[in-house]
Amino acid sequence: MWFTYTLLLYNEKEYKSFLEGIVMLGKALETLFIRVWVVMKLTLYFWAYTVLGGIVLGIGPACKAVNELFYTYEFEYKEITFKRGWQIFKQSFKRGNLLFGLFLVVALLLGYNLYLSVQIKGILFLVIDFVLIFALLYAYATYQYSLILDSEYEISLPNLLKLSFVSSFSSFPAFLKLLIGGGIIFWITWNYKGLILFGLIGLLTVWNGLVTKQWREKLDTQLESYE
Repeated sequence: MWFTYTLLLYNEKEYKSFLEGIVMLGKALETLFIRVWVVMKLTLYFWAYTVLGGIVLGIGPACKAVNELFYTYEFEYKEITFKRGWQIFKQSFKRGNLLFGLFLVVALLLGYNLYLSVQIKGILFLVIDFVLIFALLYAYATYQYSLILDSEYEISLPNLLKLSFVSSFSSFPAFLKLLIGGGIIFWITWNYKGLILFGLIGLLTVWNGLVTKQWREKLDTQLESYE
C-alpha cells in the first residue's frame, strides 16, 4: 500500500515536471517565433518604404522608420504596423535622407581613397589603408548610432551628429560588438541571399538594439541627472 502511494506520488511529480517543461518549451518557441516575425516585418517594411520613396530617396527614411518602430515597441509585434511606420517615414523623409546622404558621401570618399591607396605599395600606404578601413567602419558605426539616438531623443541634427560621433568612444565594447555582429550578419546574408529580402535590415536593427542596450540605459541615466 505504502509502495503504491509512493509510486503514485512520484509519478505525479514527474507528470508535473513534464508539464512544466512543456510550458517552458512552448514559451521559448513563442518568444523565438515572435522575434523572427519582428525581424521579418522590419525588413519587409524597409523594402516597401524604400520602393515607395523612389528607392534612392527612400533608403534613408526607411532606415529611420524601421529603427524608430523597433526602439519604440521592441518585440511588441502587434504594435509594429505598416501604417505607423509609414507615418514615421513621411515625417522623417528629409532628416532621414540627410543622415543617409552624409554617411554615403563620407563612405564614398573614404572608399575611393582606399581604392587609390591599395594601388600603391609601401609601408606608409599600408598604414594609410588600415586607417581608411577603420574610418569606414567608424563611419558605419556612427550612422547606426545616429539612427538609434534619433529614434529615442528629440535632438538637433548637429548635436545628433556630435553625440553619434563620440558614442563609439564612450562604449568601445558595444562598438566592437556592433561591428562584429554586423559583419557576421552581412556574411550570412551574402551566403543566403533570401535574407536580403526577409532578414537583413531587421537583423541589423535588432542586433544594434541588443548590443547598445546597456549604453542607452547609461545615457538615459546621465541625461536624467542633468535635468
